[in-house]
Amino acid sequence: MKRIISNTLLSVLLLGLVSSCASQTDSDTDSETTSAPETTTAETESRLFSDTLSPVDIGGADFTILTINELSGTTLPTTLNYAESETGEVVNDTLFARDRWLEETYNVNVEYILADESSAAFASQLVGSVMAGDYYYDACIMDVAVIAKTMLLNNCSYPINYIDTINIDADYWMPELNADMYIGDGLYFSASAISPRYYGSVYIYMFNTEMAEELQLENMYDLVKDGKWTLDKMFELSRAAVNDTDGNTIIDGNDRIGQLSDCVEGLIYSSGYKVLKNDGGELVCQLKDERLIELCQKIAAFFMEDGIFDTTTKIFDSGAVLNNGNTLFYTPVTFNLADYRDLGWDYGILPFPKQNEAQEEYICYSQPWATATVVVPITLTGEALDRAGTLIDAMAAYGYDYVRPAVYENVLQMKGARDEESAEIIDLIFDNVTFELTVMLGGDSLNNLINNYFKHQLGEIDIVSSYAAIESQVEADIDATVSSITEFAATLK
Repeated sequence: MKRIISNTLLSVLLLGLVSSCASQTDSDTDSETTSAPETTTAETESRLFSDTLSPVDIGGADFTILTINELSGTTLPTTLNYAESETGEVVNDTLFARDRWLEETYNVNVEYILADESSAAFASQLVGSVMAGDYYYDACIMDVAVIAKTMLLNNCSYPINYIDTINIDADYWMPELNADMYIGDGLYFSASAISPRYYGSVYIYMFNTEMAEELQLENMYDLVKDGKWTLDKMFELSRAAVNDTDGNTIIDGNDRIGQLSDCVEGLIYSSGYKVLKNDGGELVCQLKDERLIELCQKIAAFFMEDGIFDTTTKIFDSGAVLNNGNTLFYTPVTFNLADYRDLGWDYGILPFPKQNEAQEEYICYSQPWATATVVVPITLTGEALDRAGTLIDAMAAYGYDYVRPAVYENVLQMKGARDEESAEIIDLIFDNVTFELTVMLGGDSLNNLINNYFKHQLGEIDIVSSYAAIESQVEADIDATVSSITEFAATLK
């Protein structure tokens, strides 16, 4: 059974209890799909994590999940967390099959509550429910930056690694990626293939292949393969594309621009730096690191040049620029790729650039508003908590076996990538994904500084003096946050 609850109705129930630019197209649910991976051979079956589990009989109990299927008003295969029925679209149908598998394998009734938005007001309602000790859902699959963050900061969620029936060290929980996400000894923002959004949340570089060919630029795929796709090379190629085509001495959306970026700060993370670093469960702000400061200044200076734009400071309609193919580079999130196949110009896909050739790997930033994580409310105890853990763990294993390839191979590679080389780049991008904790745990002062420096006040403020002015506040905010989380976690053991 599915319950779809609007904000208004959910608010009534809770009183007693408690940045993208894609649009849905008719082709989102077309037949250009493939089925879940075949498992007919022993070799294939031996690789399936879901086959290694030891199912328990839940006894027909309900397992209720609170989630959402849209992102900023958009519904795409990479924004789904739940499927009501089969539609012929591969991600939707894989999610539907997952829940039927759970029901049959564990003798459980899987039930969903669909919220119609992720907002601070909605997060506050959820917190009120938990604080009142009320119980109406077993797990929440929502975004990291708003819902999971608010639940954590109000001591309303379990560290997922504290739940005995979750095998958090299993490969299907992506332990290497999760290692950087601990606060104290607790893991609250876990990466997994439970939600397709993990594979739709990563920033990438799109490049206009027609423009690159016209300008006789270097082969960008070769640059990536040879380890030469770096910040300086990206700067060089972006500058080469800028042209005041209408001759009015102002470079804007009617001209040929070098870059339109939706994530300037992502270039910090792709260079191997963090603003808020996890040091053995402790959080440390890195804005006194001279190398990081120099990097921030270099990146900001580049985006102040003519013909290089951040979407926040642009002076034109970015949608029109994309539709007209007037930019060499653009940096969307991977969930957009399911929609961009209808653009009227050919594009290729690249990872974010390395800082320099000495950097060993390409690193791509996963943004927290698109990424969904599992939140388990502290209202669950005893058998209910163990039961939820068992089923969440099963969803992670099944997700890695089936949801991951459904999104990764069939949507991102088949639909999003327009050429074989771009599909190979998608492989490379997901080899090394990174998260940044500033948005969730850095406090308003630090978060506002990063946003202002790279977006709203680009070129207007000095990062050194600006950080010096708020350093004591940032450190106090971080210390208070970590202390609150770790002290409360100790009461759950």
